[in-house]
Amino acid sequence: MWKFTVITSTPEIFPGPLGFSITGKALDDNLWSIDYVQIEKHKDKKKIKIDGPPTGGGPGMILRADIIIPVIQRLRKLGDTRPLIIPAARGIKYQQSIAKEFVAGEGIIILCGRFEGIDHRIVQATNGLEISTGDFVLTNGDIAAINIIDSCVRLIDGVMNKKESQFSESFEDGLLEYPQYTLPREYDGYKTPDILLSGNHKKISEWRMAQSIETTKQNRPDLYQMHQDKLKKIK
Repeated sequence: MWKFTVITSTPEIFPGPLGFSITGKALDDNLWSIDYVQIEKHKDKKKIKIDGPPTGGGPGMILRADIIIPVIQRLRKLGDTRPLIIPAARGIKYQQSIAKEFVAGEGIIILCGRFEGIDHRIVQATNGLEISTGDFVLTNGDIAAINIIDSCVRLIDGVMNKKESQFSESFEDGLLEYPQYTLPREYDGYKTPDILLSGNHKKISEWRMAQSIETTKQNRPDLYQMHQDKLKKIK
């Protein structure tokens, strides 16, 4: 079973939205599991706070190395070799390819910081991988962790009913997904494109690819340029 362990000061946030829909059903079906290490309950010195002000000055609070590192070390001593992930705005960009790498293993451990983050010595001592879920700042790592977990769970065998749906989604081929339509065929003057009603699967596939390229060009010029560069190499 694929397993998440979340190290957090607010375990009550979980499973949250992960307990509903596809991910929730997969959790009930034991296709994946999640457990929590509540930081406050694992302190060696009960009177010490789990965080402190930034050394050198600045706003917010930082999770302490002397509180967090022993927690992770205890997991390692129990033989837990899963990678440690630390959601952080300063981390590498999270993307679909990383989610696939995670799912190829047995699971991940996620350390959730809060406010201004964690003492960098935690990263140094544990070889944790800092990951950013986007170019924005969240109030805590738990919210980012939910995104990371969801992106992984849906890739686990047996979670999604139709495997092919994974391969036509955004980022799977380096492009954003084409527009999707369903019933009714016309609503309030807005029509489903005729090509999708034609029954010509070759033409539909060509239309969808063209739409993916155009959408990527407009919304993610960086991905579009990467796609163009790949085509040049093929030629």
